[in-house]
Amino acid sequence: MADRYDQIKSALKEPELNAQMFACRFGLEAKKHRVLTNGRASRYPYPANLRSRQHNIYLNSGFTDDMIDFETPPVVGSTAAVRHLKMLEQIMIQHLHSDERLWPLSMAPAPLYQNDLDFLKDDFTKPWDQENHDYLGNKYGIVKEIMGDVHINFGLAPQLITTLYQRFYQDDYASEVAFRNQLYFKLAQVYYLYQWLFTYLYGASPVTEDMPESFPDELELPVRSIRASDFGDDNIASERVTYNSLEEHVAQLQQFMDNGTFYSLKEFFGPVRLRGHNQDVTDLKGSLAKGVDYLEFRNFDLDPLSRTGISDDTINFLELLLLDALVSPLPEDLTAKLAQARQLNNEVALQKPKEETAWMKEAASALIAELETFVEEFNAPREYRLALTFAKRRVEDPALTISGQLADQIENGNLLSFGLKIANDRYTNNISYQHPLQAISKDYSDDVQRLIRAAIELGVEFKLAPDQVILAVGDHRESYRAQESFDFGKGARDFVLNVFPEAAAFQE
Repeated sequence: MADRYDQIKSALKEPELNAQMFACRFGLEAKKHRVLTNGRASRYPYPANLRSRQHNIYLNSGFTDDMIDFETPPVVGSTAAVRHLKMLEQIMIQHLHSDERLWPLSMAPAPLYQNDLDFLKDDFTKPWDQENHDYLGNKYGIVKEIMGDVHINFGLAPQLITTLYQRFYQDDYASEVAFRNQLYFKLAQVYYLYQWLFTYLYGASPVTEDMPESFPDELELPVRSIRASDFGDDNIASERVTYNSLEEHVAQLQQFMDNGTFYSLKEFFGPVRLRGHNQDVTDLKGSLAKGVDYLEFRNFDLDPLSRTGISDDTINFLELLLLDALVSPLPEDLTAKLAQARQLNNEVALQKPKEETAWMKEAASALIAELETFVEEFNAPREYRLALTFAKRRVEDPALTISGQLADQIENGNLLSFGLKIANDRYTNNISYQHPLQAISKDYSDDVQRLIRAAIELGVEFKLAPDQVILAVGDHRESYRAQESFDFGKGARDFVLNVFPEAAAFQE
């Protein structure tokens, strides 16, 4: 096996394969509350011009109507992924009422918990998902269901997987799909082993208050991340799914759905999920025959220090860990280490924000040293080196971690003043932008930006290319030059509906 990894390393230094290795695709999902300027839950309806939530793949509402779901399309590289999230957030903020804001933290503000939980239990107007909503609310409670977060969807370049299979794994797996499934599951296991480090570096939910029966009285706040702990976004202890092997993982998920333990696959709250474009959510074993296409990493708190809730550096650090796993074996005592990993993550999550034990610093430093070697050996682009520098500094000084910095902002046991200041600043910045989509204003004309904006609001698919934008509804596709000008007449929205009359059916 060591010889094979040496051969893979040599192959990944070939210019074409090296480029493919650093061409991973990312899609981001962020959930944020709409709150009023006093920290109470917004009671305004979901913005009417952003319909239909049943069809819009970019902008939606979550467990409650006041919670906004942002979902970007998959794109190559962290910078492009975050840029897409900036676009979606600008659109949403400019649809808010003047006294509404997007709350930048995973745990809702104190006034919301103190006054609005009963309202939020029923603040839901998506009848097609009502049964799932009611089930989750009754089983897990409103407090857990309204935590904000960021999910990172990650996929390797398809040609990279094909090449690795054909050159190194054809004798081990009957098909490329079987290899791809095992490869992605290995990456999931590696992440699970190091979940504690991501909680340490990026945990950002140190406090909460006035939530009866949600957390034990002996929990001493602040901690590093309530949401990433066993008290956060997690399944019931007896219903947690193993990561010991792909076969066990899928079999247990299938059993939980078949026997009614899980209402649906959406109820699996593990830190990383296997996802497929053609996934059958009722027949997981059958889905494996079609193949895993990407991973969904679920345990990231909203980062209030980053404009959209997640930074390029966070994504790049995750990518480095996963790429290093391509050329590194799993530990021999994997089952024992996986069992220990959950305990370690909970321990780290419930530490004080500026604490760090000796074992953490030693293990984190060893991993970073390994990733530094990887970066040098494979001549990784500069952004990966910067991500390692940030991580290294935070390992050396826990006060530099996100939770360490938030600890200094706590007043009267909460982050209300801090959160509202950030929310107000970002609202002001977004409504003051001079371009329809500020994040892409250097590369696309204002008219093309208006076209993309209207498409997003209408739920029409879009894809950015260096010199054009492509819009699509089903098999109907139209492309436009990046610097094109239009006579919109009645506006960009009417223009898009005229080009794509089928999009009119999306409106509720």
